[in-house]
Amino acid sequence: MFVGARSMAAEASFGAADAAGRSIPLSRIISICAAGLSILVALGPPSAVVLSAYMEQGAASRFEGHAIARQVTEIVAASPDSWSHRHLNLMEALMAVDAELSPQQVRMIRSLQGDVLARVSPSPDASVAWPSLRNTVPIYDQGEVVGDVVLIDGMRAQVLSAGLVAVVSLIVALLVFTLLRVLPLRMLRRATSRASWLASHDPLTGLANRTLFAEKLREALARARRDGSSVALIGVDLDHFKEVNDTLGHAAGDQLLCQVADRLRANIRQSDVLARFGGDEFVILQTQARQPENAQSLAGRLSGLLAEPFQLDGHQVVIGGSLGIALGERGNRDGARLMQQADLAMYQAKEDGRGGFRFYDASMNERLQRRKALENDLRQALAEGQFSLVFQPQVQLVNGTREHRITGAEALLRWKHPVTGNMPPDQFIPLAEQTNLILPIGEWVLREACRTAVAWPEALTVAVNVSTVQFRQPGFVALVERVLAETGLPGRRLELEITESIMVADTAESVATMSRLRSLGIKLAMDDFGTGYSSLGYLRQFKFDKIKIDKSFIQHLGEQGESEAIVRAVVGMSHAMGVQSNAEGVETEHQSQMLLEEGCTEMQGYLFGRPMSATAFAELIDSKPGLAVTPTSEPEPALADAARAAPRTVAAPS
Repeated sequence: MFVGARSMAAEASFGAADAAGRSIPLSRIISICAAGLSILVALGPPSAVVLSAYMEQGAASRFEGHAIARQVTEIVAASPDSWSHRHLNLMEALMAVDAELSPQQVRMIRSLQGDVLARVSPSPDASVAWPSLRNTVPIYDQGEVVGDVVLIDGMRAQVLSAGLVAVVSLIVALLVFTLLRVLPLRMLRRATSRASWLASHDPLTGLANRTLFAEKLREALARARRDGSSVALIGVDLDHFKEVNDTLGHAAGDQLLCQVADRLRANIRQSDVLARFGGDEFVILQTQARQPENAQSLAGRLSGLLAEPFQLDGHQVVIGGSLGIALGERGNRDGARLMQQADLAMYQAKEDGRGGFRFYDASMNERLQRRKALENDLRQALAEGQFSLVFQPQVQLVNGTREHRITGAEALLRWKHPVTGNMPPDQFIPLAEQTNLILPIGEWVLREACRTAVAWPEALTVAVNVSTVQFRQPGFVALVERVLAETGLPGRRLELEITESIMVADTAESVATMSRLRSLGIKLAMDDFGTGYSSLGYLRQFKFDKIKIDKSFIQHLGEQGESEAIVRAVVGMSHAMGVQSNAEGVETEHQSQMLLEEGCTEMQGYLFGRPMSATAFAELIDSKPGLAVTPTSEPEPALADAARAAPRTVAAPS
């Protein structure tokens, strides 16, 4: 496509087709039209002047000739001898019609035999120079032609005037030709040049696009094969670009991309090629350099530059970038494969914590294959019903630490893989979010949790985690409303747990969604408070019913003063705002006692019950009249360690 665009710009060869079906260049069509119009402009006015003069003079001459012929006829009729004897009356009649003649006019009366009977001119020997206009009018005597009147008028003056007009017309014609040919062709060349540039460059940053980069890569690899050198591809992906777009808008995102392009452009060599592939992905082709040393040096330098703040209309933004490097050396000089390898290395850098760079190695391709296989298995799991839910009790402590009552349960998603067995949620939930499989999975979790909870006592609630992807779907509220109607679960018995990442972007839309959910009677809980983008502003702006303290703080109670301070602050803040607090991951009596002393009475964790099947949870409820449950002893160390390691699912955290 890029080569075709350049050819179009160079030759301007698009246009119409001739009778033989061959393409006629548009430039030739423009030239022909301009030349034709210029010829009309050059010849039209002088031709019109000459023709007008001949017509005007001819009409006047014929009128005059007819007047003379009538008078001669009258004289001959009155005196027949006057004709044959050339009576003086003939001359007088002739002079009476046109007494004053110009030097270029001659009037004659001739007999039928052609003899000149009378002649009038400015001088006896006057003659009319070329060009001239000659008119002959017959003279009648009793209905028969007896002679004629000849009028000769010189047209030199009119022709000279037409010549002056022709000179002016020629000048105008040249101007017309210039305007109609040169300017359109110049505009055409500019348009085709612009089209060619757009076909090979990114219009926002001015960098090469994917098409041009692929051509440069082919050329570089061809040179590398000839001289035995190597090339390096460095893929660059911005780490937090989506957050900038969501919080500051797309205009700020475009401004950020331009600034990133400027930084990258300023730090590569003239022989390197920098391209933007779309979105926030850039790629650099490094040639004529020692590898891998130069690629590593450049990647490290660019990684540091991208970590420096950007200024966007008064906002300071820090994003960072993840870079992947693929080396085109002997035996690895296929362009498509190199680009894929750079992509794999770049995404590996993201998975390793972002903000750095990685070289491609074969194990990355193996991980990609495993990821694709896992994605296929995940789709099959949803279709074949391999998912299940377990429920972890949530309790309210009363009368100290020994007595508590079950208030509900949190639904947790589990997947029993047909080959590998039980798969930890942190291995498949992120992939489900990336592939949007979280939408049907999340809908299944919500429906199954509500269907199960409707059989519980009226006082119990069921908590379901909501993925960020799921929450931002336009039809999410309608889905929740439909599930409640289908299962018969009252909205007041459903609790949706929302992570703080949902509230970072689209604040107004998130507030509207949460308001609609609350109008259905649904309780809303801020999950994992303190581990993400925690802000008191969120608690003031978003109306939550509960704050869940992340288990990472609970696990270190009694061991780290910082954890105790954080728990004390969160519980105190929740009391001040009239919001209930919930502590996750409670495993020991000591932890529950400390939480109770701080004022946190709702808890969940292995101390009060491990995640269990719906049947086991129903039996637990039935075995404790009045929902009063006496806590068991502290879990064994191995069980406590397993509780710490148990990952949270986005759809339903453990």
